[in-house]
Amino acid sequence: QVVPAFAELAGIPLALNAAQVLLIDIGTDIWTAITYAAQPPEDALMRRRPRHPRLEKMVNGHTLLYSYCYMGVLQSAMCWSAFFMTPGVLNLVRKSSSSFDAAEINTHRQAMTAYYWTLLAGQLAAAISTTTKTQRIFGFGGYGLPNRALNIFLLGELALGLAAVYWPPMHRAFSTAPLPAAQLCIPALVAIGVICGCDEFRKFLVRSRAGRSTGQ
Repeated sequence: QVVPAFAELAGIPLALNAAQVLLIDIGTDIWTAITYAAQPPEDALMRRRPRHPRLEKMVNGHTLLYSYCYMGVLQSAMCWSAFFMTPGVLNLVRKSSSSFDAAEINTHRQAMTAYYWTLLAGQLAAAISTTTKTQRIFGFGGYGLPNRALNIFLLGELALGLAAVYWPPMHRAFSTAPLPAAQLCIPALVAIGVICGCDEFRKFLVRSRAGRSTGQ
């Protein structure tokens, strides 16, 4: 969410405006975070030693590295790919937004919408992936999606995102524009697949290393 502001300094058209940031933060992220309170424990939870309340903080270097240098980078890469895949958006680079004609304004809004929608998909993938630390989510013996409250809110966030893309009153409020079906589906599915797939592989590596260290 922060990178578009710095990219604009390099002449790249704004990829996510302030209203869209609020739509992500208040319309999606906050509700997902609340539903984590109802998250069932993963299988390996009771096999881990207790966290020292003074020496091991809940937010530490590991958490920040995971959030900003791993998950954040994956989401950003997916969002920028969707943004620059918008037809005509490259013609707007290093061009003042005040000089855009009507067609260029629509192109810019479509590119911003593609970025927003892909970020929403990436946030949903991150919400699912972070429900466990080491246990896989998918497949036989996987953790699955046991948190009904989280599942309902994820569906609600998708509905809100689709409204932002296709409902005219939200176009005016958030500077979005309708996307063709391919531009809606492909970036979102790729983002979800890449983020969930990378995190499943990361958890596999963590489990493998833990198994070797215990001689299992």
